[in-house]
Amino acid sequence: MKYEKIGQMVRSGWVVSISYSIFCIFLISGCSKKEDTSQESEKPVAPAAIPAMPVPGFDADQVFFDMRKQVEIGPRVPNSEAHEKVVKWLHTELANYADNVQLQPFTSPGYAPGETLHLTNVIASFNPSATWRVLILTHFDSRPWADEDPDSSNHNKPVPAANDAASGVAVMLELARQMKDHPPPIGVDLFFDDGEDYGKDNVDHDSRYFLGVKYFINAKPASYSPRFAILLDMVGDTNAYFIPEASSEQAASIYVNEIWNTANSLGLSHFHNDRRTSIDDDHIPLIQAGIPSVDIIDGDLVGHLSTDPKRKYWHTLDDLPKHLSRETMSEVGKLLLTLIYQQLPRDVPTL
Repeated sequence: MKYEKIGQMVRSGWVVSISYSIFCIFLISGCSKKEDTSQESEKPVAPAAIPAMPVPGFDADQVFFDMRKQVEIGPRVPNSEAHEKVVKWLHTELANYADNVQLQPFTSPGYAPGETLHLTNVIASFNPSATWRVLILTHFDSRPWADEDPDSSNHNKPVPAANDAASGVAVMLELARQMKDHPPPIGVDLFFDDGEDYGKDNVDHDSRYFLGVKYFINAKPASYSPRFAILLDMVGDTNAYFIPEASSEQAASIYVNEIWNTANSLGLSHFHNDRRTSIDDDHIPLIQAGIPSVDIIDGDLVGHLSTDPKRKYWHTLDDLPKHLSRETMSEVGKLLLTLIYQQLPRDVPTL
């Protein structure tokens, strides 16, 4: 994700082939887009035909294991062996849990002359026939350059990427396990996007950030339009501080309120509602494509805004598991499961 400080603004940084059957599912299950979420003030209740259900458990130990596994494989830099291993691992894992799993390969120019990046989005769908759908996403690639490291000799080394973004990947894998055993009452698409963190600041502006999401938007069937999207980015820090993100509020205020109100009702210690930060992240291309999107991100890490010296590891070689906790990732997972099984079917407006 890209960072550029402007006053108080911070800028963070379908399948080998789409099967005909999956294409038809998306074709018949697309939902209408929300034209202007920021203008709605009331919250009509969703149809009672979608029941609230008991919220499944969440295995924080498994999540921490999956986070560490990614780091141990190595930095998931495009065109690297570690990147290829993680794509295969995600595909294999998700195939055990999801109704449908798709690999979406694509290419993009690299920085070296003649270089081609070989990238792959991974998409897992649950309850594919449901018309009420939410898209949950995180990137899985690692930044190739630790360009924020205090030691300039490390600037061309890849980031281990424990929090950015192995944490989000691990949380979403646990969601998949729980949804296999407890089919959700709404449609859920888990999107592991590639090439989010490849851009270089002051080289090509934003053109090589968010590559996987941009490709997804261009490749998806026109009829596929989830009610909204939730982006997870850096969701594992021991002292994480999640506040509503400004662009999310502008584009999807109802969903921001639903998420933070639910977090408050659950007593989640890492979710706060005291201020706003604007972050340029994977949700921005989705918003621009007409999909209301909410970024759950530990924004104080971006640009090293936190006053805690232990939290100044964004885009450095110190993005390691030692900074992450089971408790934080468990809070995020429990929140998402509560939304999926109870809040979204019952208490979110129709569009």
